[in-house]
Amino acid sequence: MIPINQVILGGSDPLLGNSIVGNSLDEQLQLIEKYKQNLEAAKQLRQQVQPLQQQKLIWDDIDAEINPMSEEQKSRLLQDEDYVDTYTRIQDMVQSEILALVKGRIESSPEGKELLEKQLKIVRKLKGKIIQETNKEMEMFRRFREFSKQNPEVTYEEFIKTNM
Repeated sequence: MIPINQVILGGSDPLLGNSIVGNSLDEQLQLIEKYKQNLEAAKQLRQQVQPLQQQKLIWDDIDAEINPMSEEQKSRLLQDEDYVDTYTRIQDMVQSEILALVKGRIESSPEGKELLEKQLKIVRKLKGKIIQETNKEMEMFRRFREFSKQNPEVTYEEFIKTNM
């Protein structure tokens, strides 16, 4: 029996994902160069991510310290002002980063888009009123400061009652 070797010219390359027949040599070279750049970018990204996966994080150290504590001990930890302040600031950063990652995805969903449009309407509706009220309050406080120079015994509450 004679082995059959077939070479099929035309069609598409399954690895490149598109037709290479009909493309000029220059176009094929540009395509290869693009693939090289993408491969290089992927290699660099992998090199950046690998050390992060291998390195022990401070988060892990914090968890290792807190996890063995009882609920009572954790409760006492939450009574410390410095701990709570730092914890709150970290949570704010986490929330900000998560929001940055999901904004586009939420807005592209029908429910997310509807909610965001509703929120935008509310903000536009309330913004002017809020600005007007805060400006009025600042003006009233400025007037109180001037008034209190002449009348130091009058409290702000008393001043508000007489000037409303």
